[in-house]
Amino acid sequence: MISARNISKVFNAGRPNEFTALHGVSLDVQLHETTVLKGPSGSGKTTLLSLIGCMARPTTGRIFLNEREITSLPERFLTEVRRSTFGFIFQQFNLIKGISALENVMAPAYPTGEKFSLLRRRAMETLEMFDLGKRADARIEWLSGGEAQRVAIARALIHNPAIIIADEPTTHLDTRLSHEFMDIMGDLKARGTTIILASHDPLVYGSDLVDRVVEMRDGQVVDGESAL
Repeated sequence: MISARNISKVFNAGRPNEFTALHGVSLDVQLHETTVLKGPSGSGKTTLLSLIGCMARPTTGRIFLNEREITSLPERFLTEVRRSTFGFIFQQFNLIKGISALENVMAPAYPTGEKFSLLRRRAMETLEMFDLGKRADARIEWLSGGEAQRVAIARALIHNPAIIIADEPTTHLDTRLSHEFMDIMGDLKARGTTIILASHDPLVYGSDLVDRVVEMRDGQVVDGESAL
């Protein structure tokens, strides 16, 4: 289980533009389930995702992963937890232009020092899972929106993460591609992957895939009911 306890996040502390993105949030996320953080822009969804995924540290409060307190870990250990546990799918995909789809999928694993031939083979197998084997050598800017989306998902899976974190994943997708994305998430959930999504898209938070919808507003959790 992932547990956040009294999490607050303040940006630009002590400056005229100081802003508190989260106010004392406490939340438990069950493993092997799909949880959606729902709320309007500015509600704190993305900030909370970044803290849960070890991409940032809270200003106050603590986060536990499987009962291990990770908030105060030194950066090198926090980086390893992030790399070995989480796969990230960003709203803008954040793919690297000028290099191939295959190279984009491999990129997050380069720091591990894995043998290049083994990494390349694993990345190809991941692309083939999404019917992208024939597009492996294509540059990112040559791909369609749906292909780029699947490359982003493949990149998130290169470490075989236990937890997938996706921030507004359907914002730039049409209805067909949004359904396709949720189908892929369903396949991952069936394999035991924990999925945490931030979205205000009814297609996402209303999906049968979702176990729990956590509603946020003004940096606070206002409702956290299980999905029916």
